[in-house]
Amino acid sequence: MRMKYYAKLWLRYMRIGFLCMTQYPADTMIWFISMIIREACGFVGILAVAGVTGHLGDWGIYEICLLFSMCAVIEAMGQAFFDNVWAIDKMIRRGEMDTFLVRPASPFIQMLGQVMHFQAILSMAVYVGILVWSIRGIGLSIGMREIILLIEYIICGTMINSGIYTIFNTLNFWIVQGDDIAVLVQTCREFVKYPLQVFPTAIQGLFTYILPLGFVAYYPVMGLLGKTRMPVMILLPCVAVLTAVIASVLWRMGLKGYNSTGT
Repeated sequence: MRMKYYAKLWLRYMRIGFLCMTQYPADTMIWFISMIIREACGFVGILAVAGVTGHLGDWGIYEICLLFSMCAVIEAMGQAFFDNVWAIDKMIRRGEMDTFLVRPASPFIQMLGQVMHFQAILSMAVYVGILVWSIRGIGLSIGMREIILLIEYIICGTMINSGIYTIFNTLNFWIVQGDDIAVLVQTCREFVKYPLQVFPTAIQGLFTYILPLGFVAYYPVMGLLGKTRMPVMILLPCVAVLTAVIASVLWRMGLKGYNSTGT
């Protein structure tokens, strides 16, 4: 019954988010264009590097495009439904968290439901197009295993990506302007748009064992292309669950010690 209640609540939040998007179509279009331009700039940079050398490591152009598109799809998913974790700092400083605590629903669900960026779904269509084009360019055969891996990567990759952002944004419960650390982590995410194998071992280890952003796209792509012996389909849900558990524990600890603004 509890799950049914939260499913209905989430659908209500999605409806509100959709109405907000359609109420301001110009703002929606500007947001959509700016997001596309931002991602395109990074994409052009990757292609420029690959164009000079002809490849990155043993990765060809189509494989690089596949990696980029899978990174972008996960980022778009997070921006569409879980982007409000970036507002935790303002909610804490302004005492807005109080409103969530006096309601019967989960404060975390309420916090996420405040913002739904459906514009990101529009941009996701572009990235999915690049993904399909890349797969065709590689000549990759898509069977049941690949379909399962792609579905798993969308679910688990979103959990890992948004979970990491949640972990570092919850630091605002204890640190003033703790979101600066989260922004630094988000900046580090640019590394995983490139094949990790082109970086030093220390950076590969960082994005595999400490800050597992490599599982957002790099390792799933390696699994799709048959470039690794790692059990990607087993590791993906394990890393996703671990990230979600850590985020949940820190969120609960932060709420437990939350004292509003004191005004």
